[in-house]
Amino acid sequence: MGIKKKPCILAVDDVSVVLNAIIDALHPHYDVFALSKAKQVGVFLQTHKPDLFILDIEMPEMNGYELIDSIRKHPDHKDTPVIFLTGNATIKHFQNSIEYGVADFIAKPVDPAELRKRVQSKIDPKTAKPKG
Repeated sequence: MGIKKKPCILAVDDVSVVLNAIIDALHPHYDVFALSKAKQVGVFLQTHKPDLFILDIEMPEMNGYELIDSIRKHPDHKDTPVIFLTGNATIKHFQNSIEYGVADFIAKPVDPAELRKRVQSKIDPKTAKPKG
């Protein structure tokens, strides 16, 4: 029986404080990777296969909706769950998230325990069981 690999999560947000909060909340239960630029995701996906994406909606150069379109073009990620984070939790963002098939929608600032709970609900409970 080998060692079970921790689920891989990719967080993309242009604010480093938010990325650090995500890493702090989810490590050591998951392998968490963080990118500050949406345009870096394509290169990352050439060598990694995240089990879940956590994406900011409002970023320079490429917003979260454009990023989902880009991610979904990769055959391995047509159905990978996405959680949106936003500091601007409007009804329009929520409705757009549903249209884009986003698995969850979280308003900033992110509560670490809530983030762990939401991530856990999207990843197979047999492979990750984080404690509060």
